[in-house]
Amino acid sequence: MNRLISFGDSFTWGTDLPDCNDHQASQLTWPALLAKHLNLKYKCLAQPGSSNSSILRQILNTDIQSSDLVIINWTWIDRWDFYNQTTWETLRPDTNDSPFYKFYYKYFQSELWDKFETLKNIQIAFSLVDNYISTAVDPLVIDKSWHCPTYVNRLIDSVSQKIQWFDNKGFYHWAKDNNHAISDTWHPLEEAHQAAFEYILNNHAFT
Repeated sequence: MNRLISFGDSFTWGTDLPDCNDHQASQLTWPALLAKHLNLKYKCLAQPGSSNSSILRQILNTDIQSSDLVIINWTWIDRWDFYNQTTWETLRPDTNDSPFYKFYYKYFQSELWDKFETLKNIQIAFSLVDNYISTAVDPLVIDKSWHCPTYVNRLIDSVSQKIQWFDNKGFYHWAKDNNHAISDTWHPLEEAHQAAFEYILNNHAFT
């Protein structure tokens, strides 16, 4: 392995960590700590606010080599992307500054749609990358309790064993349940990332 390349949202970018800013990803996130431990060059291609669709597009836009270790941290499933004739935009439930916000979440958004679209994104990514560690922040992505027709169930079965959870939880909920410090904007801080790095190191079979 020569490089560790990470994809994801603000958790992977390192928002609210002390060395992070709008133009520079943090070197204190668990993927960055893992790269340092493995003596790999670290390249963070995460983008704060990303949807799972934009994470997949970033993967597709990247020249990933067979010698690279790829970290993919999937985000909340209810973020949605659309193309507005000039650029891609991401709608999120925690922001309402887009004129499309109320229209989409009132008339179109559903958990079934969110799960199906996210699972397709994950399946495509897994078919493209050989050496990866994949986590997911949102446990709904593999939940079979509701909104799980056959086509969703088959996708869950296909990807669920390839996702690395933190004691069966996403990074945010795991950090919160373990009383790690979390910022006012819901971002786990240094202690949580250090603990997550140690967890991955002890629970992933590196090749």
